[in-house]
Amino acid sequence: MNSLIIKEIMSLKKQLKNYSKISIAKKNEILHSPHEKLEQMSIVIEGKLKVVKFTSEGNEQVLKYVNENESFGEGLIFADECYPSFIIAEKKSKVLEISKEGILYLFKKNEDFLVMYLNEISKKMINLSNVIDILIIKSIKERIIKYFILLSKQQKSKIVYFKSKQKIANDIGSVREVVSKKIKELEKEGILKIIDKHHVKILKEKLLE
Repeated sequence: MNSLIIKEIMSLKKQLKNYSKISIAKKNEILHSPHEKLEQMSIVIEGKLKVVKFTSEGNEQVLKYVNENESFGEGLIFADECYPSFIIAEKKSKVLEISKEGILYLFKKNEDFLVMYLNEISKKMINLSNVIDILIIKSIKERIIKYFILLSKQQKSKIVYFKSKQKIANDIGSVREVVSKKIKELEKEGILKIIDKHHVKILKEKLLE
């Protein structure tokens, strides 16, 4: 979620004491599971969480990581649904959990917060649509190209920042090793240039078409 929204919530933490709680999760402890209703928005104050699904063979598939000052649950808090995945502590973590009633309280108290919140949810819906567009592409290399096209448009720059290759892999339905290999192939083909582990530069305009 937008850092401004999280900052606003943290500044009003005292006002939210009747609507919130602090949860502590030890390393590898399950904080939430698909067997329980999602009835709060959560912010990681300390530590790191991972969002996980398990295959039918019991293998763990990490969908994403949630780091300090990042949130989860805000998109489904009013959906009356269960958690779509397991939320597991990657390391010992401290999490602020705000109830549905607490978020409604903030909506009533602060119209600017409501607008920011809805704007953020709308962006997440657009991003989800973009991810679906990527996943229907069969070639992993083409998925990566599409991914960088979207990031370039969002950042309005040919020098594209990405959080990690693992995140790219999670977002496009691949694995880190394959993503790393395909990015190197794209560099050899002159389509992009690897600047460092978080940036690539797009070299060919046709990539942006």
